[in-house]
Amino acid sequence: MRLSTIAVAFVSIAFAASISYAAEAPAPKPAVMKPVPPARLTEKAPDVTAASLLGADVKGENWEVASAVHSDGFLRIFSVKTPYGDFQVNGVRRMKERINELRALSVLEKMSRTKAFGDALAKAGMAPIKFGRDLILDPVETTGNFVSGVGKMFNNIYTGVKNRGKGRDPLLESVTGITKAERDLAADLNVDPYTDFSPLRNGLEDVAHAIAAGDLTVTGALSAIPGGAGIAVGATSTASTVAASIKDKTSTEIAALVVKKLQGMGVDETTIKAFIENTNYTPADQYAISDSLEKLGAANATAYIARANAATTADVAKFMRYRAELLTMDTGKLGTLKDFTIVSEMAINHDASGRLVAAFPFDGVYWTDSVAQSLTRLSTDMKSVNRPRAIASTGALSPMATARLKEMGWAVMRVN
Repeated sequence: MRLSTIAVAFVSIAFAASISYAAEAPAPKPAVMKPVPPARLTEKAPDVTAASLLGADVKGENWEVASAVHSDGFLRIFSVKTPYGDFQVNGVRRMKERINELRALSVLEKMSRTKAFGDALAKAGMAPIKFGRDLILDPVETTGNFVSGVGKMFNNIYTGVKNRGKGRDPLLESVTGITKAERDLAADLNVDPYTDFSPLRNGLEDVAHAIAAGDLTVTGALSAIPGGAGIAVGATSTASTVAASIKDKTSTEIAALVVKKLQGMGVDETTIKAFIENTNYTPADQYAISDSLEKLGAANATAYIARANAATTADVAKFMRYRAELLTMDTGKLGTLKDFTIVSEMAINHDASGRLVAAFPFDGVYWTDSVAQSLTRLSTDMKSVNRPRAIASTGALSPMATARLKEMGWAVMRVN
């Protein structure tokens, strides 16, 4: 019996020890599961070639556009080399306008080398003209920027910064022969006589001065170029219409027309004054915007002009001009725009059905980080309005941008 009791006790002790050991032993580590990466929420805008956007105009007598063209998600960003300096241009339409200006500058240089022009310089006692001095561009057009001024504007959704107008160059206020010659030259070359492109601005001024002082006509100066005038400068139909409307007017006279148009649309005097004094717009830009809004006939034009006044660069000023022209040309396709209203500090429209319409002259929309942030913010602010809404772009939207906007309740449209 005793032996049996001892055996039982021994077994009990061993069992207890095994339980204690099991309790103290470390638990096995669970299998580590690798996290499944989430679907990418944004995308990188792909580069394209300059030739795909500009064709043969990637290179000319005095310019060459770099092959790779980037995008900030809204606009294409071009890099350009010229004898007058290297710079970038933001947006396809603005790039085409710069090419026209460079082509016009080449014509002026050819003109300055003709015998007729040399005789005019000698008669006026003037030295030969040096082209391309003092290249000063809009700061956003210096090389190396990967976001356009328009992209920054959308990122900030208008900062409310007030631009202080510097006033116009007194030369441009004159109705003397020099300024008339400048306007005639610019009209024949299909460029804005008040251009912000310094090499052309200076070239027009110098050539016009020589023409006036040397008793040479613009027609005579152009026809003296070997092989005929040799002008192959183009312009958009809208730009040509604007140029024809203001060809024979000084900037003071253009300003008076702009004021009259804006007053007729009920824009208040303070807003009009700020618009006229904003020198990021050329007189031609201001006329184009006021004329477009007048033709559009949408109520509350004050909202558009007030937002246009926030432009602190020529880059944004041109975009505001292009947008006003777009709204006017495509109002029917957009649902007949009836008025402007402010959402997220941006002037957008109601169409005839009451739908909110946001239309922009984008080169193409890609759902980059910055584009996603700005359009998501706009979408969030739109929810409080509680109306159907549509967004329209002149350039195609990427599949991702289209999907994200539709998820946010937008109808997506493409316009001219």
